[in-house]
Amino acid sequence: MSGAGRMPRLAVVRTSDGDGVAAARVRDAEVDQVPAQSCPDASRADVDRREQGPVDADTLPTVPRARPARGGAPAAPGSVAPTTTARPSPRPRRTFPVPGARSAADDRRPAAVDAATIAAAPVADPLLEVLPDGPAVVYDTEGLVVAVSPELACLAARPAPELVGLPLDAVVVTSGSAGGTSERGEVLRAGAPPVPVRLLRWSRLPGSAHRALVLVDVSDATGTADVRRTVDAAVADERRRLEELTRLAGVGSWEHDATRGSWSFTSVARALWGLPPTGTYGLASLAECVHPADRGRASARWDALLEQGTPLDIEVRASHDPMRMLHVRGARTAVAGRAVIVGSVEDVTERRAIETRLRTSSQRFTDLLAVAPVGVAIFDDHERLVQANQSLCRLLGEGQETLRGRRADELLDLAAESGTPTPLLARPAGSAGSISWSCAARALRRRERGARGSATEAVWCELHVSVSVDDTGHATHLVVFTDVTENRRVEASLRHQAMHDELTGLPNRRALTRTVSRLLAGPTARRTAVLFCDLDNFKRVNDSLGHDAGDELLVYLAERLREGLPPGCSATRHSGDEFVVVCADVDAHGGLDTLTEVVGKLLRTAVPVHGQLVRVSATIGAAVGAALGLPSVAGEFVGDPAGDPVGQILEAGGWDVASAAFPVHPATGDLIRFADAALFEAKSGSTRFALADEAIMRGADEALRMESQLRQAMVNDELVLHFQPVVGPDGSVQTAEALVRWQHPEHGLIFPDKFLPIAEAADLMGDLDRWVLRSAVRQAATWPSYGDRPAASVAVNLAGLLPGDPDFLTTVHEIVTESGLPWDRLVLELVETCLADLPPSTLREMNELIAAGVRFAVDDFGTGYSSLSRLTGLPAQIVKLDRGFVRGVATGESDRAVARAVVELAAAIGQTCVAEGVEDADQFAVLRDLGVDAYQGWLFARAMPSAKLAELIRRGPIAPEVADAS
Repeated sequence: MSGAGRMPRLAVVRTSDGDGVAAARVRDAEVDQVPAQSCPDASRADVDRREQGPVDADTLPTVPRARPARGGAPAAPGSVAPTTTARPSPRPRRTFPVPGARSAADDRRPAAVDAATIAAAPVADPLLEVLPDGPAVVYDTEGLVVAVSPELACLAARPAPELVGLPLDAVVVTSGSAGGTSERGEVLRAGAPPVPVRLLRWSRLPGSAHRALVLVDVSDATGTADVRRTVDAAVADERRRLEELTRLAGVGSWEHDATRGSWSFTSVARALWGLPPTGTYGLASLAECVHPADRGRASARWDALLEQGTPLDIEVRASHDPMRMLHVRGARTAVAGRAVIVGSVEDVTERRAIETRLRTSSQRFTDLLAVAPVGVAIFDDHERLVQANQSLCRLLGEGQETLRGRRADELLDLAAESGTPTPLLARPAGSAGSISWSCAARALRRRERGARGSATEAVWCELHVSVSVDDTGHATHLVVFTDVTENRRVEASLRHQAMHDELTGLPNRRALTRTVSRLLAGPTARRTAVLFCDLDNFKRVNDSLGHDAGDELLVYLAERLREGLPPGCSATRHSGDEFVVVCADVDAHGGLDTLTEVVGKLLRTAVPVHGQLVRVSATIGAAVGAALGLPSVAGEFVGDPAGDPVGQILEAGGWDVASAAFPVHPATGDLIRFADAALFEAKSGSTRFALADEAIMRGADEALRMESQLRQAMVNDELVLHFQPVVGPDGSVQTAEALVRWQHPEHGLIFPDKFLPIAEAADLMGDLDRWVLRSAVRQAATWPSYGDRPAASVAVNLAGLLPGDPDFLTTVHEIVTESGLPWDRLVLELVETCLADLPPSTLREMNELIAAGVRFAVDDFGTGYSSLSRLTGLPAQIVKLDRGFVRGVATGESDRAVARAVVELAAAIGQTCVAEGVEDADQFAVLRDLGVDAYQGWLFARAMPSAKLAELIRRGPIAPEVADAS
């Protein structure tokens, strides 16, 4: 092929065995530029061509090399260097074998040939000087070798003189065009495989008819076909594998050739930057891939990489997806003598989001520790405190630096804990394998605030422990300390309230039961004594001076008992005005008689109450464990015999009802009940003391049996009502008071004085009042009227169902509505103290009934220490003068004066005055002269059944002289 001004680009590079970079250039670029003076007219396109076909000699430049002879002075222009001029030794080509395979070129090079010797042979012909450096052969028109260059002699592995005169095809064998674009051939070597070369023909040398071949050694680049295919396949597979791995890892790579100004990207890098799959890019277009807000920072880092070699490591946002964060790395290097920058790009959006969430979570945890109202601490696997929040520091009165490093057990205040101490972080029983658990309250040391604060009262904390693992794989304990000190105080207070009387502070009935049960189970069971003490006429104090005065009296007497009882005895308040003294060993105090005398003296005194000196005394009933037939138990009393037995037992856990250590002794109830029965016997007789003997115990059993029967009687309607009329001055029946009787199946008709104490002791008064009220209004609804006068009202005395009770108003409303009795025919009688100092809610309930027509009566007014002035504050419409004044009204001036004062005051404030217990005509005459409004007593009628009362009403007014004496 010919063409003016065109010539091939020859890859002629002299290398030494150690010049790997130059050898790599030959393989990478395959060609190098012909010196400029050899091709002054060559175009850029011609130079860039990688392969050329055979070139005619006419097209080659005829300008001589114009270079000095190898080893001599430069030749003159147009002259031919002598053949004897020594050429410099060529640099042997260095090859890079495929890993794991032997290069075919290596196999073709005999080790016995000395390349230096061959290269040092003299140049065969000066015609070689016009040829470019490198392997070349000059042959004549007959095809015989005329001259060879030292480089060709090296390839042929023979000295140049041996090649001269040989046929060309004995030195170089041509194989035609490779792919139709270039001619290839092989240099034959003696005893070794030929060396593949590319050929450039010179059809005619200047000034000669000889021809030439210029050769390019391509043995390292091509090798044999098998090796070439193996290398290509390995490279392709490695590239595919690398591309797949980078795709899976999401990491793209890029390269910038600073020498050529070119860029290359992997598919992953293109996708991350939002670049199209094909095309070329410049720095300006790549800068647009970075978010505008990050470009300035990225540009500064890029300049630092180019100018100072500072590695690029930056995170920027992509312009096409501002939510995506890219981590870009880059470093400067050199490849084949070129300045190259290589780097990677990775999408770290999710990673940064996770890190942000972790930082946020960690910060939230830190903030939570700081603001948590409970103490929180972290202990390492050696149970040493690592971190504590401010709440725990305040709780313990110490700073975090002081607490850090302290062992968990060093926080305990063992002096405040009872029993065998256990480690603070010990797992409770049954929590094996658990990663979290809770512990009962433990006592922790607390110091006063300040660096040198002294120890104070222990702080009690419940512990909630969670075991975790830190970043190093070691166990950690996260412990939450909840301050329960105040809760324990409240619990202790509640336990005290549950076992003590609110008014007097003495142990109550529950505490008494626990104490007696414990004592009866011990060695002093037969000597354990219980003394029931009931204050005489205490009801009179309450009724006359009010409940405040009664409370003041009880508090005073409780203090006397607390301070005056001998060691080993305790006082308790059972109910109302009853005190109970329990003694662990009555024999230690001289026997029961001596102890009873001591207690009696303590309760027999004069007490100033509300400005008045009130004299009190008590009736006592006692019972001893020996009377129950209890067996003797070996041993001694557990505790201090001279101490408070109730206090000791409660402190030992006797307050815990469910405690297995304090089971209820079966004789506990009997001992307390027999002492109560002895008290009842003493109050019924003339003595102030009674000991529970066999007769009393039988009576107590009988009372218990009657209590059960009374409950059943209310259910079976075995109770009956009798009604006693209340008449006006003209004898007309205005009201009838309902009086309950018990029609016992065995004992006949029993009056209230026999069973009401049983009902009161059994707390049945409320149920009894409900039964009486329901039966009374139902029967009163059937009573007739006399003439044009309204039908008689019914009066019901209430002692258990009182105003202020939660169900008082509801119960009254339900019963009256159900009976059909008009509201204005109902009178509710209560003692004075029940109507005094009522709270506003109770007054509202009473006023609601009063507005409906119900009237309230003050029963037994004038007894005890009643004050006339209190009448003005009572929400009552009727005042019943007590029979104690009525009895002496006809004979005593003082009783008459009191009666006159009550009548006049009642009239002044619009109340009706009723005299109780009118039994003779003289009493009636005096009371009528005083202005009493109504009368009740045997002078007019005794209590009678409802049917008989109805017959009495029909007969008209009752005259005193016709009073029914039946």
